[in-house]
Amino acid sequence: MIAGAALALVACAATPPPVDIAARCDVTVKFGSYGMGIDRPLAERVAIAVKADRDIARVERKPWGREGEYDLCLEARTGRDARAIYERYRATLPGRALQAPTSIEGPDGLRYETIAPM
Repeated sequence: MIAGAALALVACAATPPPVDIAARCDVTVKFGSYGMGIDRPLAERVAIAVKADRDIARVERKPWGREGEYDLCLEARTGRDARAIYERYRATLPGRALQAPTSIEGPDGLRYETIAPM
């Protein structure tokens, strides 16, 4: 009886959630929408740059919206500077976003968002 109770307790014990190693994003570029879809020309320019970027080990596109919104997760190669990658892609974003909002997040809380039209 005691063994059965012990077995029941072990079976009910919470197991830690699986660790998703692929979920690490050193830099995340977020393509949003004002209700008319993302800034496709900007998204295409970023995609072309990412494809040619030798500092990036892995790229994952994470769709989340109904108008094409998605996050682009960039993982730096071992030994590469994630802050430099952040600055490089930060420089590709416009100051004002007339078509759609875009933001970027990097290491140590770095964050930039395009300014919405007034």
